[in-house]
Amino acid sequence: MKETNQHSQDKIENIKQVSIEKKNVFLGTLKPKKGHKMFEVNMKLKTIEEAKFDELPAIKFTDAKIGVKSANKKITITPDCVYISALNKKNVQKILKRDFGTNF
Repeated sequence: MKETNQHSQDKIENIKQVSIEKKNVFLGTLKPKKGHKMFEVNMKLKTIEEAKFDELPAIKFTDAKIGVKSANKKITITPDCVYISALNKKNVQKILKRDFGTNF
């Protein structure tokens, strides 16, 4: 009886490699007031730096009603960071204390 039973030594597996597509997710917009800068606050390292913007092509167009418009800037988003619009670093520290309850 043992001779009639077949034993399969090799298991056949079908493995299909799937490429992961990276999608851009819209998080929101933030328009700083005049004279303000965008600051990047790293919550893990507790550092405050100016935010870095992505390089975009300079597209300018004019309209009789609106005037001169330029393309929107995009911030290079890094993990564990919060972006705050403020006049200087001292004001960023005040905003962090008020909104997040943390001191830097």
